[in-house]
Amino acid sequence: MAEALRRLPSLSDRRLALMSGVDGKTVAAVRGELVGRAEIPHVEARADTLGRQQPARKRRPPATIFVQSARDADRAANALLALGDDASGLIGLTRAEERVRMANLTRMRIEAAAGPSEHTGEAWELRTGDFREVLADLADQSVDAVVTDPPYNNDGVPLYEPLGALCLRVLKLGRVAVVYAGHLQLDREMELLTRGGLTYMWHGVNVLSGRHTRVRTRMVFGQHRSVLLYSAGPYRPRTWLNDVVFAKGRGGPEERPLHPWQQALGPVRYWIRQVSEPGELIVDPFLGSGTTAVAAVMEGRRFIGCDIDPGCVETTRRRLVELAARPDNDEAGA
Repeated sequence: MAEALRRLPSLSDRRLALMSGVDGKTVAAVRGELVGRAEIPHVEARADTLGRQQPARKRRPPATIFVQSARDADRAANALLALGDDASGLIGLTRAEERVRMANLTRMRIEAAAGPSEHTGEAWELRTGDFREVLADLADQSVDAVVTDPPYNNDGVPLYEPLGALCLRVLKLGRVAVVYAGHLQLDREMELLTRGGLTYMWHGVNVLSGRHTRVRTRMVFGQHRSVLLYSAGPYRPRTWLNDVVFAKGRGGPEERPLHPWQQALGPVRYWIRQVSEPGELIVDPFLGSGTTAVAAVMEGRRFIGCDIDPGCVETTRRRLVELAARPDNDEAGA
């Protein structure tokens, strides 16, 4: 879509949508981002589906974001720059950053659609699709650790049972699955992992010192993330584990959110160090923004991961390519 807009900026959003097989809102979002970055000009008149010249949508008044600190001011400026003409009026900082993340994912999906469904690097492999299908070829008892962050919403919680079944099959005997879990349905998530065949081993937490999640239905400020540890068969300890990890919450100054549910990098690296050794294989069936993939590679592990969203797979691929290009092979964000 981005390439089509660069070649044909004078066509209307609707005409480009029909040509590309996407909806008009997607075209408008990508156009706004390209105009905001000065990659294409703002066209006052565009050719519609019948070839007629129609006036472009009038520019809306610039957006305003009220902030209370210098750090938030920098974040607001970055969000407004990324949104370009797609932002107007009064908008909250959290909402603005969420829109940026969703626009980025939309762009990644479009760009990934024309590319391959699998990507490989020196020590990693990424696949596009449902984990129950695209990870079916993993050999039994071939994985040293599963480290993953499944969705916690109503549609995602049922996936914990097939996730448990996958872990039971591919994990080496006594090895661990590190599974981030939501609070509202924690009891059901734990039940489903056990139903999938795993053995409960321990319950750890990531203590978040940054901005906290507001669970309005329970009137609770969430200041930690539950981390469930389940083993394939009886657990075989290899080292002492620390069940509490302290980390900055999402949105710290060093964070670069790429996904609505993105987790901080530091705790994931810590858990990987605790449950695996350098050179061992880590698997993540829910890539998201690729935090586990980046953490595994940074810790010297091999990695295989997948996601049903091609935008997430492309985001992960780009992060891994950028990581490999860094002189110190390190990354300071999540």
